[in-house]
Amino acid sequence: MADPIQVQGWCPTAWQPMRAQDGWILRVRPHCAAISAAQWRVLAQLALAHAHPAIELTRLGNVQLRGVDEAQVHALRRHLIEAALVPADADADLAPAVHCTPLYQAGDATHALARQLSAAVLACLNPQALARQRLAALPSKFGLLVDDPARRMRAIGADLQLWVADGGYGLALADAAHWHGFASADAAVDAAMGIALWFARERAGLAPAPTRLRGLPAHRAPPLPPAQPWSIRPAEPLGPGPLPGHGTLIGAPLGRIDAAALLALATQLSPAAEIRVTPWRSLLLEGEAPPALDAVHWIIEPADARLRVSACTGAPRCAQGHVPAQTLALALAGAVPPHRHLHVSGCAKCCALSADAAAVVVASRGATGQPLLHICRADAPGTPIHSLAATEAPAQITRRLHDLYL
Repeated sequence: MADPIQVQGWCPTAWQPMRAQDGWILRVRPHCAAISAAQWRVLAQLALAHAHPAIELTRLGNVQLRGVDEAQVHALRRHLIEAALVPADADADLAPAVHCTPLYQAGDATHALARQLSAAVLACLNPQALARQRLAALPSKFGLLVDDPARRMRAIGADLQLWVADGGYGLALADAAHWHGFASADAAVDAAMGIALWFARERAGLAPAPTRLRGLPAHRAPPLPPAQPWSIRPAEPLGPGPLPGHGTLIGAPLGRIDAAALLALATQLSPAAEIRVTPWRSLLLEGEAPPALDAVHWIIEPADARLRVSACTGAPRCAQGHVPAQTLALALAGAVPPHRHLHVSGCAKCCALSADAAAVVVASRGATGQPLLHICRADAPGTPIHSLAATEAPAQITRRLHDLYL
């Protein structure tokens, strides 16, 4: 498993797309996790006309169009701007991402916190604002998160996490084992901006400059109020079905939405109806799901085996993928026991690895060039428990997975 791999040090946006094996990737970052049905129609139509007909949902709740021809990038971005899916100002699109829980009521404290944090990031942390302080732009991998009070998104691993806590507001740094309390949203947001600016200054003196807060030396820490240990356990990811008080969750197999199925869904809804993006590769619909949803393109039952697998892009759409990871993951889904999760990675990078994965199938190239599959525990993806030729899948892998899960 010593294949050379190339790790991208940045994430795509619409104004800074990424080139992949199958074309360009443009990313839409939903504001407060919400996209209207009318905007989803635009995304579906653009995917069918100018991109790969599968729209991707990322682990951070972003939406991606991929497979875009270089000649179409500018026109596609213009359509996204016209639909208010992407800022017309490149500087705004290149500011750090603010991810948001989909579990809020319009106008409640969580929603207000997300809007306030988004406005502060746009004003204080965009590249031009940082340049005025003689600071380099923050890396695109640096991100902030507004979670719900139950902390269902704690495992997302954003650099700065904020949420409405009992009697105040909480703030946590990256994957720290403690958090800091504030009496008001203003104080919490100001503290987050101060930490982000502190990180921009601290990283400038390091080579190579870290892209995430956790990349700073342990002895460097920003000034903050006294820390508190975690007192709650993060809730489990939410599965498909009714979500009282919020609507209905429907899953997308492997986080990929068939554009034609999406267009059919969005057409059944009021143009202004919100369809929120979740970090669990699913969509949150207002009210009940339309009766015409099919179980091929959508996951509508919590027992669906496809919920137990995840996968990177894999071959042939990723240049570093040794196997078609998504096809293999779906073939193995039935072999994964309930309440377990398997991730399939086309190379050693383990892109899109789910936090709840118990096992990983990692592909590599053998000495003679043949693709190999290595079955590993998720906490040690570089240490195979079993290795076998990819041509033996899926029956042989199923037996090996059975041994591992037992």
